[in-house]
Amino acid sequence: MNVRQAWWLNPVNALLDPLGKRFGASGGTFDAMLREASARSGLPWPSDEPFLSEMRVLHDAWQAVPGLTPVGRIGLRSEIRRRLETRLRMLHLLDANPGVAAQPVERPVFITGLPRTGTTFGHGLLAQHVRARAPMLWELLSPVPDTGRPGERTVGRRERLALARTLVRGMDAMGPGFQTIHPMHPLEPEECVFLLPHGLFFHVRAAVPDYRTWIEGRDATPDYVYLKQQLQALQWKRPARRWVLKSPLHLPNLDALLRVFPDAVVVLTDRDPARAMASWASLAEAGMRLHSDGVDPRWIGREWLEIWAGAAERARRVRRGHGSEHFVDLPYDELVPDPVGAAERVWLGLGEEFDPDTRARTLAYTRRDRRRNPGGHRYSLERYGLTAEEVHAAFGPD
Repeated sequence: MNVRQAWWLNPVNALLDPLGKRFGASGGTFDAMLREASARSGLPWPSDEPFLSEMRVLHDAWQAVPGLTPVGRIGLRSEIRRRLETRLRMLHLLDANPGVAAQPVERPVFITGLPRTGTTFGHGLLAQHVRARAPMLWELLSPVPDTGRPGERTVGRRERLALARTLVRGMDAMGPGFQTIHPMHPLEPEECVFLLPHGLFFHVRAAVPDYRTWIEGRDATPDYVYLKQQLQALQWKRPARRWVLKSPLHLPNLDALLRVFPDAVVVLTDRDPARAMASWASLAEAGMRLHSDGVDPRWIGREWLEIWAGAAERARRVRRGHGSEHFVDLPYDELVPDPVGAAERVWLGLGEEFDPDTRARTLAYTRRDRRRNPGGHRYSLERYGLTAEEVHAAFGPD
């Protein structure tokens, strides 16, 4: 693993630790976060059940994590507050402008697969199509335009960009080398998990077993309904283009995704799962070390092997139950050696032309390397207590 924890993180956590209980009992409560979202937006809360009840589940599960550091708790609160403010603005936008919810989100493309199988590169690549649109990080962090409601505190593009820059700089400062694993830039496409209220992306920061159990037992359809509303908000009063979205964490929820987006096409990446799991475990360890004490690499290996093997099996069942028109394969072994050719094949399969402008943009994208560390990302299964044979056995035959 080539992500190191910043030298200042432990001293800061030690300094903040004595204040943890007092801070958590006041500003850290869920009700306090609701009040802060209202104050920051200038908008009152309407009735919003069961969304708020489910957000309390997330909040309470994180509050109960014993190994979460003070900096980790601050990060948790920031994530929940941002999602609450976005939700509040979304509710008022839909109430003030009912036409937002009437907009079609036509034939969206969702790129998913096991993590570390080329989903990020494939996303950026397909986003270069002249008739496609991929949400950029700054849009994902603040997706709702001004509602026009009296008293609303409006947020301009400059402030939204600043929020994204702060996030990226914070990650760089806490975990030098993280950009080697997952490059992030405010003005480039990013995962749409930032728009989802729930998911196992929270499990990457700390072990939250109760939340994992809750997530895996619930119907994710409301999350995708909300995702669609935010896409409608982003495209409101703008030229319609075809959305290109991405996250490996769509993999266990393809049934809900296709229920909400019945004309969606899912682009499935593929790579040797042993390589994918080693790379993902390294990323998960990096995320946990920035937020938690006592990180156990072997626990990471076992936990996420179980999660991803289950997700892959669930995705296979969904694929068998839907028509072939809903799925396109994008193997890693095709994507890496011939990315432009792979992009052309996918777009032609999706019914779109691969015109000269798209070709030129796609080629230019392949020549950019956003990684900060020229040494690349280093990882091994052994660190996480796994063998290639165990991983292949867990995922079963293709």
